[in-house]
Amino acid sequence: MIFSVLSFLAFMMGNALSDSTYNGYEHPIWKLAAEQPEDKSYEVREYAAANWTSTGMQGHFGKDARKAAFWRLFNYIQGSNSAGSIMSMTVPVTTCISTGATLFDTKRTMSFYIPLKFQAEPPTPTNTDLHIEERQPMTAYVRTFSGYAEETDWWEHIYVLHADMLRNGVNTANIDLKSFLAAGYDSPFHLINRRNEVWLTTPLTPTPTTKNDA
Repeated sequence: MIFSVLSFLAFMMGNALSDSTYNGYEHPIWKLAAEQPEDKSYEVREYAAANWTSTGMQGHFGKDARKAAFWRLFNYIQGSNSAGSIMSMTVPVTTCISTGATLFDTKRTMSFYIPLKFQAEPPTPTNTDLHIEERQPMTAYVRTFSGYAEETDWWEHIYVLHADMLRNGVNTANIDLKSFLAAGYDSPFHLINRRNEVWLTTPLTPTPTTKNDA
């Protein structure tokens, strides 16, 4: 697996890290990048390498597909894995939306972050519809918004994020513009001050340059 104690410690030697939990839930390790937009319209984060458990959406995307994907992942952390291990719930729950050759080829993958305790050797899912996803270190451009988010909201905010990045002089040559991540942090029972995010990402190296640097 890509995750190792040495790589984790090396990543920690830099800018101040984020808190390790959100409302008591563990989340991936990240730190703020040295350069942030002057207008604070989004945030630039650097994420360490990490393992996630992922599953593709089946059939037409909607609440039923999202619910089914969530419960497949939840069963994994409740012991449906090769070690029979029970893991704590983590945040965020991410959905990667990848565009295809046509509008109808769009793929959606939901993922849970694997707790740090299991990062080095994550147990194998017993459900063959799940897999362990190894995410490399990455820079994420993050726009945060509140409310109960649906896919239409994700698309609206990803377009705003992209426009904000261009306005702030980000050269998007190294940005993955064929996919984006939507991140949710709260359960349906959390009624106020809900936290949602959309991410555009690039490998941590090389770091995208600004138009003035290009």
